Amino acid sequence: METLLAAGTGIGLSSIAGVRAYLPLALVGLFARFGLFELSGPFDLLSSWIVIGVLLVLALVETGLDKVPALGRVVDVVQTPVRIVAGGVLFAAAFQAGVSSDGFADLVPEAIIGGGIAAVVAVLKVLLRPSADAASAGVSASFLSTFEDVVAGVGGVVALLVPLVPLLFVAFLLFFFYRVRKRRGRKFGGLRILGD
Repeated sequence: METLLAAGTGIGLSSIAGVRAYLPLALVGLFARFGLFELSGPFDLLSSWIVIGVLLVLALVETGLDKVPALGRVVDVVQTPVRIVAGGVLFAAAFQAGVSSDGFADLVPEAIIGGGIAAVVAVLKVLLRPSADAASAGVSASFLSTFEDVVAGVGGVVALLVPLVPLLFVAFLLFFFYRVRKRRGRKFGGLRILGD
């Protein structure tokens, strides 16, 4: 049962890491610092106040840069490898917390699984998120970025309390992006030059 709970938590955290890299890491560190989540092995470094502070600053920078319409797509592309690594770390940390492990080398498959989950979410987000000029579709780029922030924040907290539920948040976010892109494409219909 502990293995299933750990895997569910890892899947939820990894999917959130595909949306925002640093916020779920900082949340795991905070929860571990206050004794609400168990971190062991090399992952207990996340519960250090210095590491939590650095992660929160990086989360603010990532969020702030994403709000700039001209930088949103660039930030997503540049952050994709970081999000993959964060997903791997979070899945392995969650799995190690729920399952006794002899060492970090035993968690390489879990890190690969978590990285894969984060990669799928991050790549889908890059592909589905409407471009900065999608304001004409009724949704601004800053709204989309704020929506991602809410999914990452709430999903990160929920992942530590109710496994797998954040996966639904991420699925809804990606579906919302898809619908906005589809709506924008329909708006310009036959006038392809206006849709580009």
